[in-house]
Amino acid sequence: MPSSAGVIDYFLQPKFGFITSSTTSPSAITNPVTGRGNVLAASVGLASSFGLVYAVSLAPARAGRSVATFPAYEDLAFELWVTHTLASGLVVITQHVMSSESNGIVLWTNLLPSSCVVDVFPGFELTLEWLIGT
Repeated sequence: MPSSAGVIDYFLQPKFGFITSSTTSPSAITNPVTGRGNVLAASVGLASSFGLVYAVSLAPARAGRSVATFPAYEDLAFELWVTHTLASGLVVITQHVMSSESNGIVLWTNLLPSSCVVDVFPGFELTLEWLIGT
């Protein structure tokens, strides 16, 4: 009887202790990310990752940052859209993230996305890394 454990495991999110981050594996991400319309469409990277980890590496002086240990900004730092392509060829948005946090993670709610579009707002710079299994 053939085993399907590998296939099933591929579609499950691993526990945090089994996830690491990388800018080079499975495909390269060039940091810092700035501006609008940044498309992470490398199918190898998206298909082999469980999501992204992000950190604001530069913020404008008047972004309204809180003084907490983990700052949040009054202004949005970036927006991110995850898309999937249906068998018909229709591209649909399956996840939309608007963040004013200084760092965090985005786990794909539906694995194997087609693309990830990131708009970084003026004055901000973002560092992105793939979340991959160890």
